[in-house]
Amino acid sequence: MTDRKGTRETTDTSSLEATSKAEGRQGKQADLSRRAFLGLGAAAATAAVVAGTGLAGCAQGKTEGNAASGQANGTSTTTSAGNNGTPGGAPSAFVPDFMTPPAVPSSVKETKECDVLVIGLGLSGCAAAKAASDEGAKVIGIDKAPQLTAVSMAGDFGVIGSKIQKDLGIKWADKGTVMNQLMKDMCYRPTPAFIDYWYDHSGADFDWFVEGADFEVLTSTAAEKQTDNPYYIRPKCFPPLAGYDYKTEFYPYFHGTITANPNMQWTLDAALAAAEKAGAEFIFSTWGEQLIVEGGAVTGAYVCDKDKNYTRINAKAVVLATGDFGNNPEMRHYYVPWANEFACYYTTMDANGAPADTGDGHLMGIWAGAHMELGPLAPMTHHMGGALGVDSYLQLNMEGKRFMNEDIPGQPIADQLSRQPASLDPKAAEAGIKSWQIFDAAWPEQIQHMPDGHGYVNHFVPDDQVDQFKTVLAGFGLGYTTKAMVEESVTLKADTLDELAKGIGLPVDTVKAQIARYNELCKKGIDEDFGKDARRMFPIEKAPYYACAFGSAGMLVLMGGLEVNMKLQAVNDQGEAIGGLYVCGNTMGGRYLVEYPVTVAGISLAQALTFGRLAGQNAAGKGIDISL
Repeated sequence: MTDRKGTRETTDTSSLEATSKAEGRQGKQADLSRRAFLGLGAAAATAAVVAGTGLAGCAQGKTEGNAASGQANGTSTTTSAGNNGTPGGAPSAFVPDFMTPPAVPSSVKETKECDVLVIGLGLSGCAAAKAASDEGAKVIGIDKAPQLTAVSMAGDFGVIGSKIQKDLGIKWADKGTVMNQLMKDMCYRPTPAFIDYWYDHSGADFDWFVEGADFEVLTSTAAEKQTDNPYYIRPKCFPPLAGYDYKTEFYPYFHGTITANPNMQWTLDAALAAAEKAGAEFIFSTWGEQLIVEGGAVTGAYVCDKDKNYTRINAKAVVLATGDFGNNPEMRHYYVPWANEFACYYTTMDANGAPADTGDGHLMGIWAGAHMELGPLAPMTHHMGGALGVDSYLQLNMEGKRFMNEDIPGQPIADQLSRQPASLDPKAAEAGIKSWQIFDAAWPEQIQHMPDGHGYVNHFVPDDQVDQFKTVLAGFGLGYTTKAMVEESVTLKADTLDELAKGIGLPVDTVKAQIARYNELCKKGIDEDFGKDARRMFPIEKAPYYACAFGSAGMLVLMGGLEVNMKLQAVNDQGEAIGGLYVCGNTMGGRYLVEYPVTVAGISLAQALTFGRLAGQNAAGKGIDISL
């Protein structure tokens, strides 16, 4: 653990405290279990249990010789007296189990040599490997998955200035406007230079990344595919919704994102194929366990396969690109306890069938002396809403009361739902329902006035035009819908407000009073209660009435990583660069803090790509300093 000044806490190694710590650890694990099953819902509890088994294929698993269990090949993990995780200890003196590295392997089956070792072959790792290969470096890349695998839902690229975008006529808002909004969204905690670099380089980086790939480009979001090519790019929310002006929005959305379909897998395939052609070697079903540090610099890593055979890979530089730590319950509980309610569903699996994204790179970096950034860290918890997405309709909590300005996107909605009371109805509570979105029969005419952007539904397709919109209607969360799609997706449809309230298990008198008050404000054109934009104030008065259940959001990624300098070198507690160690993707800090922004869809993938490329270039010796 490090304090705010970056000073690592000292530890006491008495056997008495080791025993005390073991007891405290059992209490902590019991507490995690109680939180999972009593407060978080079955999905989150299942995720925590799964994530707690087999965090990696070697010494990081929950077995003897495991750093995460507090034993590293027989070496006890200890803490300062009285601060072993039990109530009453000073939080600043607590050292979690995962801070202790495993012992150096006693037996190494093979030794390999390379210029650049890339650990983790997701988007950022593939970009790093290709970039280093382009510079003429001998590259080895490893990944604990059995083969190259993209997250199935990942495809939005918030890149700026790609040739593809230019050919489509896409123009982004100016850099100052976008940068300032993103910094405001994140309470000015991230490093502005990283946003600046993303804005200037991401478009060209995307064009470079997909070189050699075969794909179709759709001319608009709703355009029909013209070929049978399974790989295509679709511009997101393009052209912009008629009348939408980000300058008038409380939460503006900046248009320009392009989406790889059916997901980004084919972009990774193209990048690795190019790297392999340049001589790179890629090894799967292989876990990175710990970095080799010699003379204060990183000179390689110990890795192991499914059979726990160790290989020492010597390298002039190592790039950590292992993703986030959303599937590591101990790290989550320590760094981001407020994210414990969210089940992590944005993941791939390792060669043992366990969830990936367990913070392997974070841990390897910390054990080598790297500094974990100060928070608050930012969980990516997009709520995608119900039959009409996250449209700005009336929301009632489980007491039947309105509780917020509903004209906000899915990320803030997830935040607000976290603060709402659980239902007194056992079935609703077990289902995790936090609120109800209410609208009436006039929705087909109303949705065109909803905001544009991620998670909104704002295009109604009449029945006689469905054949013209097959491609977009077959997609997910693209803003287009039909009457049949809504009717099939709503939780409840009712002919009267009494029937609606009873059907969703809320007190009838409270619901009718809240709707009457809301209708009154709609007619006034002023939301005196929560300040909602009058453009999205639609009364609930035309039968039939509809209700959609909103539960807790799932977590895609848990943003937060190792602190890096302007060359993407990991730094130690004193802010000094660690030679030979570079970080990118969701293992890298400084990009997202406090709150993940949804004003630019796909900025996460775009920055993973851009900083993956930069990390690979610099690991190969290019020495680009983004502050210059």
